[in-house]
Amino acid sequence: MQLERMLKHPVQISVELWCHAWVQIAVVTVVSITTGFVLSRDVPLWVLFGGVGGVMFLALAFFKPEYVAAALLVIHWGNIHDVLIKYHGIPSLVKPMVAILTVVLLARRFLTERPRGLVSDPVIWWILAYLVAGAIGLWFARSTDAVMKQLIDTAKDCIIAALIFNLLATRIAFERAIWGLLIVGATLSALTVYQEITRTYDNNYWGFAQSAVRQISTTMDDRARAFGTVNDPNYFGQLLLVLVPLAVWAILNGRTWRGKTSGIAALLLLLSAIGLTFSRGAYLGVVIVLVVYAMYLRLDARYLLVLPLIGALLYVAPPEFRARFGTLEEIVPGMTNAGVYNDGSIQGRSVKAEIALTMLADHLIFGVGRGNYRFHYRDYINQIEGAGSNTERDAHNLYLEVAAEQGVVGFAVFVGLILTVWSRLRVAEWLFAATGERRMADLAVAVKVGFLGYLVTSLFLHGAYGYMFWLQVGMAVALVVIAQREATGRPTQPVQVAQR
Repeated sequence: MQLERMLKHPVQISVELWCHAWVQIAVVTVVSITTGFVLSRDVPLWVLFGGVGGVMFLALAFFKPEYVAAALLVIHWGNIHDVLIKYHGIPSLVKPMVAILTVVLLARRFLTERPRGLVSDPVIWWILAYLVAGAIGLWFARSTDAVMKQLIDTAKDCIIAALIFNLLATRIAFERAIWGLLIVGATLSALTVYQEITRTYDNNYWGFAQSAVRQISTTMDDRARAFGTVNDPNYFGQLLLVLVPLAVWAILNGRTWRGKTSGIAALLLLLSAIGLTFSRGAYLGVVIVLVVYAMYLRLDARYLLVLPLIGALLYVAPPEFRARFGTLEEIVPGMTNAGVYNDGSIQGRSVKAEIALTMLADHLIFGVGRGNYRFHYRDYINQIEGAGSNTERDAHNLYLEVAAEQGVVGFAVFVGLILTVWSRLRVAEWLFAATGERRMADLAVAVKVGFLGYLVTSLFLHGAYGYMFWLQVGMAVALVVIAQREATGRPTQPVQVAQR
């Protein structure tokens, strides 16, 4: 009973405890002893601050877990934890956050007199089916270690998704998380833009604005491409692309002019940074995302004022951007008359796609096992180019990768999962519309269009940063849960959310 009261009224309990003199004395004593111990042994200050932050984090996770869940989503999406580990030697932030939130969630479910039920949704069954389909490869894969690693990584991502849709299942918590995503996306983009303006490509800005020289086109010299916090410009472009419709949503649905202005700034920064990745897949994704979202919103004339801003961005863009954008004709069917691919990277991707299809045909039912495409790639490329190659490559297409590694069984489950997530977002949109919640209905569409952008860019990328997919799954289910809870007990109000 006491535990349930603490979970329901954390602020009240905290104030009551702090009013006791012995609590204040104990806190001051512990802090003083800890500080003296750390300083006397010349321990790095970040350890002291980390310890204090850890205590505050534990308290916050216990009393306000939705804040920590939002922080988990933002930190994981921006890949910030990897940067802190790699460049600053700070231990992983995600692991303790996941562990503590899991304990809090289970405590709410099993250790209170009135337990809070865990979220149940059809998506969960598809997630379990996908894990089972991937586990089949443990019986026959060439590298069972690769299969196990992939399964563990996916299981971790699924746990994080479950924490998101269980703890961000209120409108306020979810909107805070969305603004957090926009802030981290805009910040990373701003660093990238500043790096480009100052031409300081050798400065990675504490690891948050990585870049390296890569190919632009066959007619233009190579130049620096933005990596952000990940190890590839194409994935950085994908990471930012999903946030673009959320920025548009913030512009159209900001409660204040400050919110709308922040949305405009975020959108321009995101588009600028995507341009500096020189990722053709991200370019194509931006076009599709903006067109689809505009068709949904049926924008009136005043919203077209954003077009001059985008035009200004294109005008001041580096010439390499226009050269790179021009090579889209080689990856979009029917746009080129050459009949052959001139770009080396496109030629390589074509070969990898062909090998993936051949691999699927040879291992039709269950594939070659998760994470095993690269090991079988050597055999197939040797048949094409002749013996002697010891190269390992990835499929560079998420769907072909899933098909080759998990066969028609795993591919069918994966497609079923995608379609179910899409349909659940449609359900959230309809429920919000039925109760007159235009703002939240638009947000559901923004998340859905961002998911579409991810699916489009996945035509050119494999699942190296698969956590982005699972975070979107968690966000989709969270929106459905919010919509269902708010729709319960409310009279329906038919609303055309597509009209403005």
